[in-house]
Amino acid sequence: MSTLANQQSIVVGVDGSAAALAAARWAAAIAARRAVRLEVVSVVPTFDYSLTAAQVADADLLPTLRMLAKKHADAAVTAVRADQPDLEITQANPEGVPADELVAAGEGARLVVVAANTDSRLTTLLLGSTALRVANQSACPVAVWRGDFGTPLPDTRPVLVGVDGSPDSNAAIGEAFELAALLGAGVLAVHAWAYQDLSQWSPRPESWDALAEQEHTLLGERLAGWCDKFPDVEVTRLVVRDSPTKALLQQAGEAQAVVTGSHGHNRVTGLLLGSTSQNLLHHAPCPVLVTRA
Repeated sequence: MSTLANQQSIVVGVDGSAAALAAARWAAAIAARRAVRLEVVSVVPTFDYSLTAAQVADADLLPTLRMLAKKHADAAVTAVRADQPDLEITQANPEGVPADELVAAGEGARLVVVAANTDSRLTTLLLGSTALRVANQSACPVAVWRGDFGTPLPDTRPVLVGVDGSPDSNAAIGEAFELAALLGAGVLAVHAWAYQDLSQWSPRPESWDALAEQEHTLLGERLAGWCDKFPDVEVTRLVVRDSPTKALLQQAGEAQAVVTGSHGHNRVTGLLLGSTSQNLLHHAPCPVLVTRA
């Protein structure tokens, strides 16, 4: 009998770049392990911020743009088939603003995957506007793929997650454990804390060592339920006195993916990501999975 879980698909956006092709292969590996369908989406950009739909039509660009979008999707499907011959794959070429169409395609999906939109090793610190908008606006989890184009598939390195006790953090912990179990990997849970002086903590601890012990206890409490739910996932705990962004980026080089909560607060103009998630999306050397409570 079908369940909601196995009806959900994984959506990946492609645009003909090497980064997008690697993202598609990574997304397909996740879809195969979840036993869900992969939907390859290559958007026909009929308009954007500087070019209206009427101008595109007047310039007779639509036939060429449609052909290119289909070509990009076909190439991604071919690459994915080589890795995952038994995976159910569909492809779509909607017309519109790429970020908007990918967010729409992700409605009801388990995950949306996009590339960081760069093929240059000299510009790996850049994040494309499409990827950022999808990460900000999608209702489902979003993975922004970053990494080595030649070896995009999951491996045995741990899944990194930041833990701070917030609802978004708790959702990220659950996503990290689920992904790690899916990939047969471990979880590296990092809890970062930083205070200028002991007076900022209430009740005030006797020493920095006492405060560090409290933070270790906090991390253990946040992980306890997930460790019980995923007893086969090996967990490494790290508590550091540092900023969350710096602590996670320092560990990201040893991880195959990093999971973060959105920590967004603006519900009027959109689900805007917090500074830690933004920094990870721009600077992490591996895929960044953003989830929301």
